[in-house]
Amino acid sequence: MSATLWALAWRNARRNHRRSLLTMGSVALGLAAVMFGQSLLRSFQRQMIDKATGVMLGHLQVQAAGVKDHKVPEKLLARPERFTAAFSGDPRVAAAGTRLLYTGLVTSPTASRGVLITGVEPAAEKGLSIIPGYLVSGSYLTGAEREAVLGVSLARDLDVRLGERIVLMAQRPDGEMGSELFRVAGIFKTNSTAYDGQIVYVPLAASQRLRGRPGLASHVAIKLKDVDDTDAFMAERADLGDPETVLLSYREVGSEVVGIKKFQDALLVIIMGVIYAIVALGILNTVSMSLFERMREFGVIRALGARPGLLIRLVLVEAFLLGGVGVLTGVLLGGLGIAFFGVIGLPLPLATALSYFMPFDGIVYMRPQWALHLRSGLGLWAVCLAAALGPAVRAARLIVSDALRTV
Repeated sequence: MSATLWALAWRNARRNHRRSLLTMGSVALGLAAVMFGQSLLRSFQRQMIDKATGVMLGHLQVQAAGVKDHKVPEKLLARPERFTAAFSGDPRVAAAGTRLLYTGLVTSPTASRGVLITGVEPAAEKGLSIIPGYLVSGSYLTGAEREAVLGVSLARDLDVRLGERIVLMAQRPDGEMGSELFRVAGIFKTNSTAYDGQIVYVPLAASQRLRGRPGLASHVAIKLKDVDDTDAFMAERADLGDPETVLLSYREVGSEVVGIKKFQDALLVIIMGVIYAIVALGILNTVSMSLFERMREFGVIRALGARPGLLIRLVLVEAFLLGGVGVLTGVLLGGLGIAFFGVIGLPLPLATALSYFMPFDGIVYMRPQWALHLRSGLGLWAVCLAAALGPAVRAARLIVSDALRTV
């Protein structure tokens, strides 16, 4: 295309500057809204995944094959130490540790509660779990034989404090009830109802003895240095060399996390569709009004010998310029908004509901998703061109004599 065509298109866009500004503004605000929504959802989802994998799921788990409930497996894993040793040597792995989970009863001199007893390897768990970071008093498991760490709600219900004793009880394979005496070494506060009031952490060896399952585990949890490596790592290390075991990702173990993410992604697609439709109507209105106002001008251009294709290119270039300026402005506005809330954070009421199931901060710090933003910007630009295609073809098909008689 010649420089004259671009200059003519830009002059025409400036002719009715108010309408052009409104059109470019709608494109800019539409793209900024899309970028904001993408960043908000992706940041929320990343924070949700980080919390879910940081408290219990891990990025990957080795479990016994054929398990029905992956959260608290009913089949136990034999010789888990072989997997912790194998995965700990991988440079992509940040930490790997063994856990044993089962339901039981905790009692104090004043009360008793049903709980999830979680046996962990203290040293490995500090690299796997974010729970040690929520301690409000005492210390996490130091490796002593009979230490226990529990949440503030459970400690309050049992009326126990640091250094005081509690009794854990659980059913053994022979049907007998096993019991062990533990000392409260630490108390944590996550603001999660489930974690603060229903979970007790104890050393792995003590939990195996209490359950009557020496050498067995519910799973081996693996935390990667980068969660984005999960799929590639799983594809590479899926064959564990034992048909009685299976490697699972956090998506398979924490299916509710995946369900929430899919719902949010579908919602974002609907919102983007609505915004694209609004922008398309705006461009269509602008180009159509411009076409009607310049009908005589187009007739003169045709009468001077211009081919219909020139009018098509002229209208499309105008839409291209309007859309381009709008998209660039939208990227700037969206980027500034994301950067602002990336620093101060955005409070979300939904976080309160999520915190029932897992520790979840009430503020989401937004992160730009430039790959998504780029695709959205290009898509919105394409919508602008597509919306202008109809008026452009109409301009090319006008009858010269009728156009010249237009007042």
